[in-house]
Amino acid sequence: MRTLDESDRLRAEARPGRRAVVVGMGFIGCEVAASLRQLGLEVAAVLPRRMPLERVLGPRVGAVLADVHREHGVDLVAEDSVAAFEGDGRVERVRTKGGRTLECDFAVVGVGVIPNAELLELAGAAVANGVLVDPRCRTTLPDVYAAGDVANHWHPLFGRVRVEHWNNAFQQGEAAARSLLDEGEDYDYLHSFWSEQYEHRIEYLGLADRWDDVVLRGAPASREFLAFYLRDGAVRAAFGLDRGGDPEDPADDGELKACAPLIHDGVPVDSARLADESVGLASLHSC
Repeated sequence: MRTLDESDRLRAEARPGRRAVVVGMGFIGCEVAASLRQLGLEVAAVLPRRMPLERVLGPRVGAVLADVHREHGVDLVAEDSVAAFEGDGRVERVRTKGGRTLECDFAVVGVGVIPNAELLELAGAAVANGVLVDPRCRTTLPDVYAAGDVANHWHPLFGRVRVEHWNNAFQQGEAAARSLLDEGEDYDYLHSFWSEQYEHRIEYLGLADRWDDVVLRGAPASREFLAFYLRDGAVRAAFGLDRGGDPEDPADDGELKACAPLIHDGVPVDSARLADESVGLASLHSC
């Protein structure tokens, strides 16, 4: 779903009682699966790992989200992949490498995107998983800037990253504009994003592609908890399921906003205090 037309086509297919197969259970796959179930469709989801969003959130949080989707009627075909799409003129079934045959009226494939950097590459810009930009959003071509999903940018906390989320596109677009006006500063936005699945809201702050430990605050069974992703003793990212507030909302002084200084400053934290509900998160920054 990269265009309005594609979204309209999917909406036209999504009628109650029909059967859909979702391939991939990252954020796009999870949100599509949830929306289709809420519209009254039967949904089967094929995913390469054991649970949804496991690569991004880890198995403990992923297990909670797997339970949420199963409770809402999604058939999770885990640790499997597609062998073939079959049908006469349109998709009628999906066969998996694990031997499942999933009858369907249509399929939605959300397995990642390839950044469209070909034009810039032909023009001579340096590219690697997108177009490379410096902390001021400048490509290697004179007076050419890039922002959003296509930009592989250098971040002072996270190193070189390319982020495919609305918040980053919005924030980095403004940063690139300031740089064009010679009013720019190094782009150090503390990445955040959100997702809504059924009645649940997910918020995520920071960026952790790997971690040494995941510390939970609150009981996962309650479906209202925080998860902190630690590397070298410091919080690199924080996750909230129906808890923590919106870190982007100026009027929201929730727990995730209190985590921002911990992530930004790389403050070493004690895991036990981080998990302790009686310890204010803001107080950990001053320890």
